[in-house]
Amino acid sequence: MLNPDPLLQACTETLDGPKITVKRDGRRATFVNPERASINCLDVDCWTPASDQPKADYILSKQSIVDVIVELKGKDIEYAAEQIVATWARWKAIPGASKKFGGLIVFTRCPFRAAEINNMKKRLLRQYGLWMEIDKDQKTEYRFETFTGHRI
Repeated sequence: MLNPDPLLQACTETLDGPKITVKRDGRRATFVNPERASINCLDVDCWTPASDQPKADYILSKQSIVDVIVELKGKDIEYAAEQIVATWARWKAIPGASKKFGGLIVFTRCPFRAAEINNMKKRLLRQYGLWMEIDKDQKTEYRFETFTGHRI
């Protein structure tokens, strides 16, 4: 991320461990990073503290591959998707943002059935080009490349 915005820089941490984990309110998402690439982790609440608009929790950027917008949620999956889309709309205008975007919702309880979740994922891909993963299992380890739309 080559951006001179001081607030954006202050809210971004560069990580290069073999696993990158983000946490909020007892929920977590872990990404594998076997090549130990530099991953920029933006805390969206830090970046947009006074915003009344919906916003996700984190943006994880793997340079030249994908930016993944992460929402760690209790149960309101529909609102979580809204938060990811709103964050994506703001983020894609930032110089240095990736050309590919993905979204991850990790939840603890979900009133939706699998078919409803799949329909939501298809809609977000069709409307916004966002490859989505929606998962209850906080034990899943994600690969950044999955969010480009290519299965590995």
